[in-house]
Amino acid sequence: MTQNLFALADADNAAELIAALGARETFRVRNDNGETLYLYCLYRGKTKCTEALAKRGGLTLQEAAAAGDTARVTACVKEAPWTIQSLSGDGWTALHLAAFLGRDETVMALLELGADARQWGRAFDPNLPLHAACAGRRLGKAAFVKLIAATGDPDLAQKGGFTALMVAAGNGFTDAVDALLEAGADRARKTDTGKTAADFARERGHMEIVAKL
Repeated sequence: MTQNLFALADADNAAELIAALGARETFRVRNDNGETLYLYCLYRGKTKCTEALAKRGGLTLQEAAAAGDTARVTACVKEAPWTIQSLSGDGWTALHLAAFLGRDETVMALLELGADARQWGRAFDPNLPLHAACAGRRLGKAAFVKLIAATGDPDLAQKGGFTALMVAAGNGFTDAVDALLEAGADRARKTDTGKTAADFARERGHMEIVAKL
């Protein structure tokens, strides 16, 4: 049954997917990576299925954060405040997902609701929402600045010594680079292999960022 549901998702066949789900709670349908059916569709750009599943309702806190459904996020946290730092099945907090996907309003709301910006995700290599925002390259500058402030230290590093500035520079995320520098991020900081943020920007052809660094 589960395999069939994900096959319908891969085909972006929304009508058959909703019919096949019946009364089943969507959040209980997960793949081997722990991704719920909704997150699976969202991550892979299956827009018809993503929209149909959101319309069906009942999104989890993490799913709502990924969708940018701030009203649903707020309702989930108010109903169960202790869930705000919980991880999705694939290892992310709501703040990670909203930050990565550029859900500015939702990021702001989560921070106001008390989300801890120093909670590490557990998918792939552990990282913070700040690192996720730099990887996603979609978060607006105002929300990004608030995320830096909530994190406290802009130089907190992932495995290997990668800081948010390095991730942003390598991804050509100019607004994030500017905000991090304004917050005092260390441009001379090096990874465990000796590379700086400028090195990553240069390798990927982001010469305007190299000039800033």
